[in-house]
Amino acid sequence: MIKYPNYDRSILSIASSVLNHFSVKDCQHKTLPEFDKLLEKDYKNIIVILFDGLGTSILNYHLKENDFLRKHYVTDISSVFPSTTVAATTSILSGYSPLECGWLGWDLYFEEIGENVAVFKNTLQRDGERAAKYNVAHKYIPYKNIMQRIGKVKGRKSAYCVAFFSKYRIKSVEDICKTIYKLSKKRKKKYIYAYWNQPDHAMHGHGVTSPEAHKEILHINSEVEKLCGKLKDSLVIITADHGLCDGKTEYLEDYPQITELLKIQPSIEPRALSFFVKDGRTEKFKTEFNKIFGESFRLMTKDEVFSENILGFGTPHPKTADFIGDFFAVALGEINIDYKRGDFEMVGVHAGLTEEEMTVPFIAIETEKRKRR
Repeated sequence: MIKYPNYDRSILSIASSVLNHFSVKDCQHKTLPEFDKLLEKDYKNIIVILFDGLGTSILNYHLKENDFLRKHYVTDISSVFPSTTVAATTSILSGYSPLECGWLGWDLYFEEIGENVAVFKNTLQRDGERAAKYNVAHKYIPYKNIMQRIGKVKGRKSAYCVAFFSKYRIKSVEDICKTIYKLSKKRKKKYIYAYWNQPDHAMHGHGVTSPEAHKEILHINSEVEKLCGKLKDSLVIITADHGLCDGKTEYLEDYPQITELLKIQPSIEPRALSFFVKDGRTEKFKTEFNKIFGESFRLMTKDEVFSENILGFGTPHPKTADFIGDFFAVALGEINIDYKRGDFEMVGVHAGLTEEEMTVPFIAIETEKRKRR
């Protein structure tokens, strides 16, 4: 089933509820009513933990109804689009839609250097070498994160980020839970955001229903249950950036009738591809692409991308239009498109419009409130 993003009830709504709760006035997006109602109880610690790839269908497949996370399931919400880590985690980390922040996917074309750049790693798509002496994405698509936005209103030590890319040395779910517990003991009311890269990593390598993914999800369930058993006066929200489905990969190198029409290698994601087409060849490209991939992808024009608000709402970042080429191909089924064969072929995939990729859970755990003097 195809599911377009619902930005009124999405992971972006989680960020909006947090910003609203901490009196950040410049949030332009709708909050999540279920979250708002819980926030009215005025817990000391508001904790959001995002597990990469833990979509609703995956949660339900691997956990029983009486397992901890499923027992505290509240509702389904939507990912943003593309349903991928770069776009989704940036939205929940910043409070801005992909349209507004410009962080659309793994590889983005920066005309300033004439290259596709992996924005999280600051490396070139074509060879993995360092893209520049400076961080390209941080220079051209910077943003203020939710911790900075809260801190500006509420002061220092009002918001924390717990992840391997933060100042904390996180190497496991146990590390995340220990750090959250330690931060929760601080006296000030606060927001804590945490990120872990599983079960996404296991599913990329082994598949959505694999034993490896199952082991990771059981471990996550167990560690979160233990953490919540120790926390006091805390509201813990568990969600995901996207789900996954098992995919099949096609390679553009096998279709010279398409590659010969392109100016540069496609960018963004293998299930949400931006195509820059040679001058005067757009109609030919459209015909050839739809002939081969028309049943598996919807080929959108740049105008359709913006008129249909698939990237969200708000004031577009000036770079967003630059990242969308003449066409934007979005996956509707299991097919994944890579440019050429490499050393690693993903089994579990995401960034498309299937219900499995687009639907994530909103899980809420309320811990015992302390009496305040």
